[in-house]
Amino acid sequence: MDLIFNELSARPVGSIPEAYTVLAHFVKAVSAAQESGLGQVRLSESIGQNLSLLPLASNYTVGSWLNDNRVDSVVKERFRLIVVNPPLLTAEETDALRTFEQSFFCLTEPAGKPEASGFGAAYLSDQPLLSFLAHNQWDTHLLSGWHWYLDDDGQAQTATVQVRHIATAAHVANHTSWLQQKQRDQLHQSTDLWVRRGTFFPHLILCGNVEKQLQRMGLSGYLGQVIDRLRTLDAFAAEWVGGSFDMTKLEASTNLRVSYESDSTMHKYSSHRRFKLPDGRRELFEAHIKIGNLRFHFYSDNQTRTVYVGYIGKHLLTATG
Repeated sequence: MDLIFNELSARPVGSIPEAYTVLAHFVKAVSAAQESGLGQVRLSESIGQNLSLLPLASNYTVGSWLNDNRVDSVVKERFRLIVVNPPLLTAEETDALRTFEQSFFCLTEPAGKPEASGFGAAYLSDQPLLSFLAHNQWDTHLLSGWHWYLDDDGQAQTATVQVRHIATAAHVANHTSWLQQKQRDQLHQSTDLWVRRGTFFPHLILCGNVEKQLQRMGLSGYLGQVIDRLRTLDAFAAEWVGGSFDMTKLEASTNLRVSYESDSTMHKYSSHRRFKLPDGRRELFEAHIKIGNLRFHFYSDNQTRTVYVGYIGKHLLTATG
């Protein structure tokens, strides 16, 4: 389970000393959250690509803060560890999380501006929202907002919704019981998923180290999305009755998007993509599907018309890092 960053909290404060306080709270809050079992900070795509340029105060950016000799070096190093190569919350992923034909979240009055994308992603994925303590508005462990959407009849609806929120280390303590129960529930669900894999996915063979990977998945916020993608692949595999596995048809008829590695990656790291089948053979599982910062690699055997899933986890090493 990760922390979804609230992009609306990334607003400049009135002075450089205030910026020091904001980032000190941020580092302490994330450290406390991760000690409690939460994972990485998910940043929006726009912020993640230009983090060093993010303004903290007038003429003072994150890059300025990182190069400021007055800032405690330990705090700066912890900040670097938090944000290095962050798993980005892309616009595509945000759209995929939405459960309605049209869905809009905001923190002002209904259907107001600006859109609260991070808040919406946290609400729909049931993960905590993380903010810079740049305003008193963010000094709360529960944050309310509005969800505007079209119902099944095409009628506009507005609902007040709430997410668990963290901006200080003190806020983390308010979520301890919920987090522990959530982890127990998800761990049980991931274990049950492996035991009943033949019922859940009768047309897929899960192999390699997927059992252990699913157990770890139980402690993340991705398990539901993994199940959804596997069910989609299973349904497609059920209709494979002849010929070679059709990747083009898979993409055209489902919401799955299959990716392949570059030649340079395969030349350097192909061995990292070979996983063991139940009969002991090893095959190349190059085809993979993205789920946020996760990947699941699969192999289609055209002789037996069997689809194997050999890896579910963080993206493997590539030629670019």
